[in-house]
Amino acid sequence: MIVIPENLPTSVAPLTWLLGTWQGWGTTTSRADNELVTFEFCARVIGDSVRSTMRVYATDVAAHLDADTPALDGVSVLNRSAVLWEESAYWTIVTDESDDTFVQVTTALSSGRAQLWVGKVAGPRIRLLVDTIARAASAEAVTEGERMFGLVNSDIFWTETLGTENSSLTTSGRMSRVEDPAPIETFAGETHE
Repeated sequence: MIVIPENLPTSVAPLTWLLGTWQGWGTTTSRADNELVTFEFCARVIGDSVRSTMRVYATDVAAHLDADTPALDGVSVLNRSAVLWEESAYWTIVTDESDDTFVQVTTALSSGRAQLWVGKVAGPRIRLLVDTIARAASAEAVTEGERMFGLVNSDIFWTETLGTENSSLTTSGRMSRVEDPAPIETFAGETHE
């Protein structure tokens, strides 16, 4: 169910379906092979933009999950072992002369990379492409990227593919809206990549 906040700025109306706190599970190929991960995504209206945070966690249990496993069921059986990466983002809606709706998203990652994404909003679907990338010397050299978000049966399905000089890194999964998210967790010996 989509809840529309009072006094929602019309400039963020196309992003209303993203608002709230979401949790889910999926896979990432950023390691030697596919690895199960869990996600937390939170989006709030800040002025005329939407601010989001995304946290991706490694898991230490090899549970058997398939593509039909509901988002919150997957989260409940996967034990988090560390934060793989965290991202803060600002989403801004831009309308051009032909009244097409575009979105610009600026992101900063705990791994030392910042990106400007541009894309199109089509109802409860968004496709973003990387426009500009800046990185610290220690961060992975990403040359291109694509993200897709879609609302399907009250869940957000999303995928991110990043291209580097030597490989393609993909993270994808599904998330369900939660009312009371779990408190922030800390891990002994935590590292950010």
